[in-house]
Amino acid sequence: MPDLSVIIQWMGQYPLAGWGLLLLYIVAGIVRHRIINAESGSVFRGLLNFRRRRLERMLTQPFLEKNEVMLARHELRQRSLYQLTGLFDNRLQPLAVKICHQNGLRAGYFRHWRGWLKEQQGRIIFDRPMYAFFYCLSLTAMLVITVMLVALSLIFYRQHGEDHLAIFIVSSGLLWWGPLLVLMALPSPKMTNEMEAFIASFNASADRG
Repeated sequence: MPDLSVIIQWMGQYPLAGWGLLLLYIVAGIVRHRIINAESGSVFRGLLNFRRRRLERMLTQPFLEKNEVMLARHELRQRSLYQLTGLFDNRLQPLAVKICHQNGLRAGYFRHWRGWLKEQQGRIIFDRPMYAFFYCLSLTAMLVITVMLVALSLIFYRQHGEDHLAIFIVSSGLLWWGPLLVLMALPSPKMTNEMEAFIASFNASADRG
């Protein structure tokens, strides 16, 4: 984000471009503040918790049999563990809780790799080749959109000069380039190696047990 003094200088030299850049600066600051201080997705999370509230009400219904109540409790536990660990697989959830507890990791540590994790006979299996494929694909996609931003900036510069170039770059970064980079980013190989070490240690203790 550009320094505010730079924007003020722009406002003196190029009033229209300067005011536009100042507006983007303010909007970006508000968005950043909301992301850091607010609970993201709270409205959608409330809608998704409708099923959970229905299950909780089922526990108070006297006509349900014991097995039916136990099944509702089991699904409630799975939903709670999903919110805790970020993992969809109900067989992976308790294993992830154990690893996080043993190694002092945050509860949602494994959510970044959940697409390549599975449970097999009480062990956690990580699909490293598939992760590597998608990691390379992610890097390629990020390179492509970065080259696209540079190319569009050059085209804009040739057509409109430098007067509005800064606004174009900042607005493009806020509207599509930055969000796409965040969506495409995957855990680095260094982070993944550390995660695999935790899994290997857990699997070794499970095999001994």
